[in-house]
Amino acid sequence: MKPKLDYYQILGVSSTASALELKKAYRQLAIAWHPDRNPGSPLAEERFKAISEAYAVLSDPLKRKRFDQLGPEKFSSEFSSKDIFHGFEVADLFKEFGLPKAEEELKRILGQKPRPARDPSVWQDFFSGFGQKPGPRIRSAPLAVDLAITLKEAVFGAEKTLAVKTPAGSVETLVTIPQGASHGQKLTLKGQGPPMVPGQKPRDLAVTLSVRPEKDFTRRGLDILTNLTLPQKDLDQGRRALVKTLDGKSLMVTIQPGSKPNSLLRIPGHGTPNSTGALLIRLKPKK
Repeated sequence: MKPKLDYYQILGVSSTASALELKKAYRQLAIAWHPDRNPGSPLAEERFKAISEAYAVLSDPLKRKRFDQLGPEKFSSEFSSKDIFHGFEVADLFKEFGLPKAEEELKRILGQKPRPARDPSVWQDFFSGFGQKPGPRIRSAPLAVDLAITLKEAVFGAEKTLAVKTPAGSVETLVTIPQGASHGQKLTLKGQGPPMVPGQKPRDLAVTLSVRPEKDFTRRGLDILTNLTLPQKDLDQGRRALVKTLDGKSLMVTIQPGSKPNSLLRIPGHGTPNSTGALLIRLKPKK
């Protein structure tokens, strides 16, 4: 007889996990173990059914409360498979996950006749991903995370600490931002993410960079654009003025007499590093 597993352990979450944490965990596991991604794998079918069963119980407040009271063994004896999946509407959920066929796949698996008795080693393989002795591993999908950075960090490069949430708590990972990074750029960190289920190897992290806008600077290709506001008379007569650069330095620049409002002053060598970019200074008249 196969052992009864803790539904929290199956999803890889704590017993205090929120509804959102449960949904995220189920989404990741449903995508990884969907039979379409593992064609012909009895192990994938069994795990797909197990994680769906776990989510069907834990996503229902009443069933979850009863499971917490009884524990895995007693709950299993009190609730049939039909009871567990009663009221579990997965159509919209699977569409949201990008798995429109997963509902019919789950129904097909649940509607199958019992399989012939398996060799014990097969069950060992099945339960290995849920904290037992490691068995065959299926490659886990990368964990997608977002990382917000400043324009300065994007232009000049930086090292950022990224906190990745796991059922066991946050895990910190050091991310190296390359010089000239752009908004929406993706970085892949091999083996630096948490495992999808306990006992598996660490996943890759797919980090998407989000460059926060700066008040005083914007990027134009290899150039950095900033504004310098001056009285109209200074544009007419010309003068010397201090301008701050993106990296915090001060530059003394010369405003030529007769400069037109909103014209650009180009200072080579102060754009993105190791490029032909420049600092572009827009001359704006003070109102």
